[in-house]
Amino acid sequence: MRRLVGWVVRFASIMALRRVEVAGRSHIPAGRPVLVVSNHFNGVIDPVVLTVALRHLPRFIAKDGLAKLPVVGFLLRSAGVVFVHRQVDRGSAPGNTDAFRECHEALRKADVVAIFPEGTTHDRPRMDPIKTGAARIALGARAAGATGLVILPIGLTFPDKIALRVSALVQIGLPIELDEAIAPGVGPDDHEAVRHLTATIDAGLRDISPNFPDVETAIALDQAAHIALTSVDRPDQSLVDRYALARYLGTVAEHHQQTIRREVGRYNTILTGLSLTDEDVIRPTNPARLFRSIIIIAAIVALLGGLVAATAIVNVWPAGLVVIASSVVKTPVSKGTVRIVVGLVAFPTAWIIAGVLGADGFVAALLLALTSAAGAVAAIWLVERAIALSHMLMRWRAQRERIGTVEWTEPVRADLVAAVSAASPEDTP
Repeated sequence: MRRLVGWVVRFASIMALRRVEVAGRSHIPAGRPVLVVSNHFNGVIDPVVLTVALRHLPRFIAKDGLAKLPVVGFLLRSAGVVFVHRQVDRGSAPGNTDAFRECHEALRKADVVAIFPEGTTHDRPRMDPIKTGAARIALGARAAGATGLVILPIGLTFPDKIALRVSALVQIGLPIELDEAIAPGVGPDDHEAVRHLTATIDAGLRDISPNFPDVETAIALDQAAHIALTSVDRPDQSLVDRYALARYLGTVAEHHQQTIRREVGRYNTILTGLSLTDEDVIRPTNPARLFRSIIIIAAIVALLGGLVAATAIVNVWPAGLVVIASSVVKTPVSKGTVRIVVGLVAFPTAWIIAGVLGADGFVAALLLALTSAAGAVAAIWLVERAIALSHMLMRWRAQRERIGTVEWTEPVRADLVAAVSAASPEDTP
């Protein structure tokens, strides 16, 4: 059953994720007990991204409130999720002895267990102080017989959590060898060992996670990094490079950061005033590229249009439910969660109903349901490319009308790139 749920999660990732870039995959140990620790910035999207990155469905640790959600609770239990009680949810939470024992047993069998040690998901641009649960689970598992246990920090970064299909950067940090961090024989009852291991986990995780003092700084330094790394020769830089530079800029002297924020503001001001984008400045849309995009879209429509049209009546109402539910939610961190939860309920329900009502016999009903699922995936590809083409057409029209104003933006952009290049990690301003 856990393998089946793993397939469901991977299919959900196709629907919910546009791009997942993984760095440090070679750090994943093989054939050993692994306790994955990760920051928790995007609700249910986080475990989906981790599953894609690890190419394996780990046993996640989650708050017990999720077990009560219809359908979702059943899927989580089937996936081997370990539910724990949190004192923040109720005045006096019952103990987690059984839950921890379940984690210990899984690690003793060289399974992979994953925990979000902050304890909750949030929208802040840096990690909250982590709880001691990960350290206590690791030490308890070793005491229960798990040998060679490794704690694996994984940092998740999302350029835009509000997008219908999000992109994600997964950075897998250096493994923390438990026997090297804490001497063998020391167990979870040693409070000093728990504090030391928690601090080690915290440091390893912060090195690969967003860590900015406030949202304004996070946005400004991310935009600066994105612009500085983008050029005519390199229009699509990797997320690894982009966020490595953004984090680096967060460590430089304050006067450098102030200069960068000022130059970002100047550049955004002139772009907005001239109705241009950074892409218009460095990589204007040309007729040849526009024509190629039209040909590609036409080919996709020819290949997939029939499938999308044939299954539209099945998929349109669950898609509408996902959009409506997402629009009702105000907090960015909850939007991805709502889309996943509503989508996991609405889409399979629509496919099953279509199969039952539209075909005779189990095999025919199954084929119809699978065809409807394929139609949903094809529709996503088609809509995304249609939107991209529409955007390109609008940018091309705007560029033709404002081509003479681009030269006004170039020196301002150069000032921003120079400010980024001049930044250095000085200890004092």
